[in-house]
Amino acid sequence: MVPTTFPRTQWQPLATGLHRYLLLDGAQCDAPQAVLQFLPHAASRLFDGLLADGSADTSVYLSRLPPELPAEAVLLRLDGHAKALGAATVIESGLTQDVLLQRLSRRLDARYPNGKEFLARFYDGRVLPWWVQALDPEQRDAFLAVGEYWHYVTHDHRWDTLALTCPAIDPHLLPWTLEAEQRRVLIDSAYPYTLIEHYQLTDPELLDRLPSANWYGFLRGAVALAARFGIEDSRRVLMVCTWALLVGDDLADDPAWQQRLQDFADGRSTAKQIGDAVWPMEETW
Repeated sequence: MVPTTFPRTQWQPLATGLHRYLLLDGAQCDAPQAVLQFLPHAASRLFDGLLADGSADTSVYLSRLPPELPAEAVLLRLDGHAKALGAATVIESGLTQDVLLQRLSRRLDARYPNGKEFLARFYDGRVLPWWVQALDPEQRDAFLAVGEYWHYVTHDHRWDTLALTCPAIDPHLLPWTLEAEQRRVLIDSAYPYTLIEHYQLTDPELLDRLPSANWYGFLRGAVALAARFGIEDSRRVLMVCTWALLVGDDLADDPAWQQRLQDFADGRSTAKQIGDAVWPMEETW
């Protein structure tokens, strides 16, 4: 597992009547129970993702944090078990744990206009800000009606905060229905994380060429560059991203590379032909 280090922060004292909750995505932890057992209050599941044989737990958990517990203590525990910085977000709310759990659970169900259902993965801190951005104003206001503040780690590894509201009656109407453009926004914004996970598994040395806080922005730029040349299928987009990591930021500004990308897009050159031309094999005897 690639080590994950959460950026350090300090929590402000809670206002009267507010509670602080940890929202933990088990799919992004090697052992979510190791994090939860460290906390004094029992956790509740948004949904049960524990495999029958106990080999993995992709459940999403909500656990109230004692107000005196410092952020450093929680982040140190997360560092030891989180696979990605989206594993944990922190919600401050005046709702009890049971009521907050109910509101969050109601927000999981979503569908596309064709009726196809999917799970709204807002509990993944990497997805959360893009999910909020994709919603229309009415949907956004309803989604955010769960408390006072929602803290998460951004794609460039900084803590940021969503301002929430907390009406007595939950305004959310089941289920979410996302239009085609909203779906496109979500897919485009999440795709760089898919690429990061691919390189972490197959070629982590390529990512090591950049600070980890720059991975998302760099790869999103490379995907946009590929799109400029009409390259949108995942296999060839991956190739463009690999070239960008090998060459650096000047890929889009180099006339020779612009021609190579156009030839690649039009089918005049294959990835192998471009690779052999740029990085010829040297025989040693």
